[in-house]
Amino acid sequence: MAAAIHRQILKGEIPVGTWLRHESLAKEFGISRTPVREALRVLNAQGIVTIVRNRGARVDGHSSHDVLEIGVVRAELEGLAAELAAERIDDDQIVQLDNALQAFRQIATSVSVDDDVAAKWVQANELFHAVILEAAGNRHLTTSIKELRRKLPHNLSYGGYKGNSRLLNKNVQEHTEIADAIKAQDGAAARRLMSAHIRSSNETTARWVEQNATHRSIS
Repeated sequence: MAAAIHRQILKGEIPVGTWLRHESLAKEFGISRTPVREALRVLNAQGIVTIVRNRGARVDGHSSHDVLEIGVVRAELEGLAAELAAERIDDDQIVQLDNALQAFRQIATSVSVDDDVAAKWVQANELFHAVILEAAGNRHLTTSIKELRRKLPHNLSYGGYKGNSRLLNKNVQEHTEIADAIKAQDGAAARRLMSAHIRSSNETTARWVEQNATHRSIS
């Protein structure tokens, strides 16, 4: 629910400054007010909306510029995580990386662009990056990256890849090269490749935000 609202904000379907009302959102999504309330709390924690008592939630949002700025920081931190993972990854974690890569390749060759394919891509992406963070073994680094992901969920980038086989295959290649560097214990290459991957992903997301900007309000 929170991710769905966030996507609408990023795409401009819900403009910055809009007041979000529980009743209107519940009606639009066909759900009760309770999950709406929880979703708005999540978005408030991410700095995307501001909850005002007895008024609802006001959209602060992220512009494409915000997306790029967050991406610059994430690229450096996740690059460091990949470098550390190259030094510390174990056999079980390598198997999990390979499982994520296999899922990515299957998605890239799929002609479907439905929600099921999107869910599989998200699952593979979550696994790939989670394994690297786990292998890095630095809880402070993990906390910092998770905080940035709360501000801008990394799986939003699929919106820019969806229906574009060229970008999907490029994404698969980037993940493959990162995994190969980690398995080869080449920390410098893993860091460089991961940083470039995160920057590329965030640039795709920023373009998607710009291209899909529309104007609508919920009140």
